[in-house]
Amino acid sequence: MKKTTLLITSLSLLILAACSSNLRILHTNDSHAAYQPSRDGIGGYEALEYHLDEARAEKSPHLYLDAGDMQTGSIFSSLMYDSVQGGAVLEVFKRLDLDAATPGNHEFDLSYNHAKSLMEKAEFPFYSANLLDADGASFATAPYGIFQKGKLKIGVIGLTIESLPERVKPENVAPITILPYTQAIDRIIAEVDAQSDLIILLTHNGWEADSLLATQLDDRIDIIVGGHSHISIPEPTQINGIYMLSAGSHLSYLGVADLKVKKDRIIQFNNYLQPLSQAPDEYVSELAPFLEQTIGELEKSLSKVAGTLPYDFKVDKFLPTEGSFWVANALLAEYPQADLAMINNGGLRKHLPAGAITLKELHDYIPFGNTVALFSCSGQDILSAYARNISIAQERPYDIMTVSSPSWFSQESSTSNESSAFMIGNEKLDPQRIYRVVTHDYIISQWDKYLDFQPQDIDETGTLFLDAIIRQVQLQFGK
Repeated sequence: MKKTTLLITSLSLLILAACSSNLRILHTNDSHAAYQPSRDGIGGYEALEYHLDEARAEKSPHLYLDAGDMQTGSIFSSLMYDSVQGGAVLEVFKRLDLDAATPGNHEFDLSYNHAKSLMEKAEFPFYSANLLDADGASFATAPYGIFQKGKLKIGVIGLTIESLPERVKPENVAPITILPYTQAIDRIIAEVDAQSDLIILLTHNGWEADSLLATQLDDRIDIIVGGHSHISIPEPTQINGIYMLSAGSHLSYLGVADLKVKKDRIIQFNNYLQPLSQAPDEYVSELAPFLEQTIGELEKSLSKVAGTLPYDFKVDKFLPTEGSFWVANALLAEYPQADLAMINNGGLRKHLPAGAITLKELHDYIPFGNTVALFSCSGQDILSAYARNISIAQERPYDIMTVSSPSWFSQESSTSNESSAFMIGNEKLDPQRIYRVVTHDYIISQWDKYLDFQPQDIDETGTLFLDAIIRQVQLQFGK
């Protein structure tokens, strides 16, 4: 009897498998224009091209998705191509046969119009169901798309982080209505479900938001391919029956998921992360000539050594480092009319080791196009900003500021917010005095997040923050 039951079960599984459809999902996220390998030889667009070719040759049909933040992170995303800054990044992903993407917060770093141009110039679709333009349509190409892959019809719904106005300058997204995730999904899920055998949420929300969202969804959603948190998910992981995928960041990995689908259900699932090692010498890259053409001349001009760093410029979003403290003081040296300098740690993006540093590496260290600005505030305001940043460092909702005063986050001041704990220049902070602060436009646009007070007498200089820091590197560390 047991043998008969076992035989029937085995036959049922064979029949089920025979009637099922296969799919390989390939995915990346948070690539941040990482066009070349890192110092350990991993990553870069050519390595991604090679491993995509290998993965596609192994199994078909396949679907390649990217979960946002293609832009910002290297000089490559600052290139003008096809009349738009960052257009070269779009061209790379077009040549890599990307099926679809969702906009991340860094696609909005420059302006609303620039982000709109990126959506329009891309020759692959960007999906976002929760970002709506003034006319009620999706800010991106569409809220979702349906892909025919073999016998399967796959619905891909895009979502972008709800806190977008806190991640970029508020004016960059002011014309956009941002819907809560579940509301955006509820508006379209029935029509997507009617057209598809499998539904994927392609999100740039972050792991915590996606994990919570998964608990609020029904079984019509099968997979979440996510970005923003830079996490790596190397093996099958489910929340509320929904498979969760994410491939780290900066093209360290290509995510690969193999699945079988039967009657709108995943009956078999396996995923792994493929390290993006470099292609063998015999591999012929179709992407290489384009990369050489677009970046070659620029890299030559940026290969000049700006100076020699005496110590590592490490990056840390939640603690001041020697590097962030130097940058704050360099900004103050560049604008001696100010009493104090403030920068946000999240604006410093790439670890710089001690030694010779090139202009290109400084561009990678400060990849954003922020401009220098000055404002006025009271000493009491500075104490409020200090208290806010202590809270940020403890709770970590976003990055802290580093300030040019050595007492900022010092052992003495960390146990007191009294004015006597703070020095500005060679004098103790006076709560009643008005001080002049030099910073950049991002902090001013996010004053409620970082400062806890509204800046006064703002002077927008129009000078790039990066240019000011390059000048100081040359002055202090150059020959």
